[in-house]
Amino acid sequence: MLRSPLIAAALTCCAIALPASAQYGQVEKTQAEIALENAKSDFAKQKAARQEANTACAARDYEACLTAGDSYRKGTGGTQDYALAIKAYDRACTGQNGKGCASLAYLTMLGRGVDADPAKARSLYKQSCDLGEVSGCAGYGNMLFTGTGGAKNVPEGTRVLQESCNRDYKWACDRLNELGAYDPNSVAFERLKDMRGG
Repeated sequence: MLRSPLIAAALTCCAIALPASAQYGQVEKTQAEIALENAKSDFAKQKAARQEANTACAARDYEACLTAGDSYRKGTGGTQDYALAIKAYDRACTGQNGKGCASLAYLTMLGRGVDADPAKARSLYKQSCDLGEVSGCAGYGNMLFTGTGGAKNVPEGTRVLQESCNRDYKWACDRLNELGAYDPNSVAFERLKDMRGG
């Protein structure tokens, strides 16, 4: 008689320890399976976004060309392809998209998808800056300051980098600091210190 209550108690303990879904013959997905499903879903969305951006870019939507270029450069929604990124950024830049020119300059400077050409990269950064893109101004100012891709012009490079920093472009502020060309009394550097928490 004692065995029956003990067996019943043991079975009850085991049943309580199982997840509800397992008690009814269902098996829950593992974290790895859930992660794989999410990754497949994300990839499908990124692939569709890449195709949509390519279609819009072909119809002269230059912001879409920038999106397509980013997709190829980062390898989201398909294979990473610097040559296709260059084509998309070039189309965006031709359409007067400052970010497209800056992205094209960056890849041209590094020699990704195209032969490295610092002089052309400098020209593209200037074009980007002229279109009002702060990242292009920062790149152009840096190249002026260091003499990369053309004549060195420290005062002008400092001015352009400082203007980019004043527009809250953190990389320009950091670069001025690295180059030892920052103005410690600059309002931008006070803002940067505040952003960093002191």
